[in-house]
Amino acid sequence: MIWFLPQNLITKAVAVSVSVPHGDLAHQLRRLRRFRRAVYSAFVVWPDVLFEMVDALLCHPGRLESLPYLSLEPVLRRGHGSVYAALDKGRIDAAVLVGVLAEVVARSAGPVFALDCSQWPRPDAPTSPERTLNYDAGKDVGGGGGVVTPGWWFQWLAATGTSGSSWASPVSVERVPAGENHNVVAIGQIEALLQHLRADGVSGAGAGGQVPIVCADGDYSPVYLGGRFTGEQVQIVVRLRKDAVMLADPPPREPGTIGRPRVHGPRMKLSDPGTWHDPDQYLAVPARDGHAAVSVSVWHEMHPRPSESPALREPGYQLGHARPVTRGSVVWVCSADPAYPPMWLFWTGPEGSFDLDRVWRAYLRRYDIEHLFRFLKQYLAWTRPRVHGPEQALRWSQLVAVAYVHLDLGRELVTDQRLPWERGGTPSPLRVKRGFRRLHPQLGTPANPPKPSQPGPGRPPGRTSTPATRHRIIRPAAKT
Repeated sequence: MIWFLPQNLITKAVAVSVSVPHGDLAHQLRRLRRFRRAVYSAFVVWPDVLFEMVDALLCHPGRLESLPYLSLEPVLRRGHGSVYAALDKGRIDAAVLVGVLAEVVARSAGPVFALDCSQWPRPDAPTSPERTLNYDAGKDVGGGGGVVTPGWWFQWLAATGTSGSSWASPVSVERVPAGENHNVVAIGQIEALLQHLRADGVSGAGAGGQVPIVCADGDYSPVYLGGRFTGEQVQIVVRLRKDAVMLADPPPREPGTIGRPRVHGPRMKLSDPGTWHDPDQYLAVPARDGHAAVSVSVWHEMHPRPSESPALREPGYQLGHARPVTRGSVVWVCSADPAYPPMWLFWTGPEGSFDLDRVWRAYLRRYDIEHLFRFLKQYLAWTRPRVHGPEQALRWSQLVAVAYVHLDLGRELVTDQRLPWERGGTPSPLRVKRGFRRLHPQLGTPANPPKPSQPGPGRPPGRTSTPATRHRIIRPAAKT
């Protein structure tokens, strides 16, 4: 089968030979086509331009410098003005899009998800509204670590799986509004994920008895997240500070004791081994494949101190009543390699769902979301466009998430574009993107062709533009 790419300013008309796959690959191709039609249904306003922007981003060779370069790709049959108009006036149904992205990973073995934030820096944009001061770990000044930079704060929920790779498929992306706590936004993202997993029969016993795991970094509140999902079919794993203090349940009350019953038992200070009691469970993982041995210890029926932040009160708390306690398990992961310091985790989940070997391995996969952020920023130009408002930034972020899932679904269909100095093995997202240009002619497009039109009259003679409004930088709300 021969396809011809139309000519534009960069590419000339060339013949590309592709073969229609058979068997499992044909099923994967049909699945990718269904996914594209489902994504198109989530685009409500300006759907054709938004969808073709995704294709142009996937087919663009190299790194995208700015949005107008998308219009040079043959798959985007509109002008560069439509690109900005679609981001400004277009609309994407976020609920439908989350369901489409969640369906891609819904039936994967062992659903494991990572939750983390990343910044869209906009330090030189005083006319852009709702910029907040956010921590930017990518900027190191004098070896003192990251700095705070004005910009927009986005929170991503991605499926990482349990096998080691650089793939992390996005499920949802939300902007953390100015004055809002990212823990509250995380609650909404996890609830939307669980709703779609239940609809697909994946949550709980529908997934072979494996309850989904959501892993969060130490910047999240284990009390707030764990307390909100008590009794739900989901496991929450949050990293603890190395100097945190955990509390056990109090001993049984002796008969005849007067006064209010005790809520907290013995203290366990993580930085003081003298306060630790014997672990309830222990796992020794031997060294293999160049990885050092790991020892994992667990203390069950522990709980952290109640949150002092009014914005992160435990769910169900009423003023004047005893504060509810978020019980869970404290997990200590210690590597024999001194280069890796010990790691403390706090786990909450439904009764009978705790699997020690799965929990600590799932959290190690949380770091795959850092590979996702790096790839989105470097090769899918997530934070490259200089859009004006946060709504446009969110719309572009959703398109970038859709483009990444295209690569995930098409990695078995694309011929591996490995350079001579690159290692073999599972193709990385970058190698799949290099070959996606040849796969695209087999996919088709649900987008409608452009209609004939004429350029507008432009600005009336004598009318001048007014200076844009300047907006102040907003300090973010407390994150813990």
